[in-house]
Amino acid sequence: MKYTETTYNGTVEFLAADDFVAIPGCVTESTLVKAGTPLTAAGKGASTGTNAIGIVLYDTDPAVNPNCALLVQGVIDLTKMNTHSGLELTAAQIAAVLPGIICRTNIGVNS
Repeated sequence: MKYTETTYNGTVEFLAADDFVAIPGCVTESTLVKAGTPLTAAGKGASTGTNAIGIVLYDTDPAVNPNCALLVQGVIDLTKMNTHSGLELTAAQIAAVLPGIICRTNIGVNS
């Protein structure tokens, strides 16, 4: 079997606990969707978190492979997630749409 590996600025790990639940998703954007971006059922990035069904776990380039994993339950480091995705989501915005996700900002290591 032949395959090619492509790396996009490394991988960010914004999960703050080992236990989490993710569901499969499909990105319909035309450009790279960064990890930490909320995704709607239509496969579009939701910059405010509104109508999100999950949060993209890993950078996803739809030109290469549109399939992704969407976090629906778990504990996240909100500072790391916002830094990587370029968004400024609050814990309240995430909790309003995705109540299974717990946001932490006092992790201590945010690099």
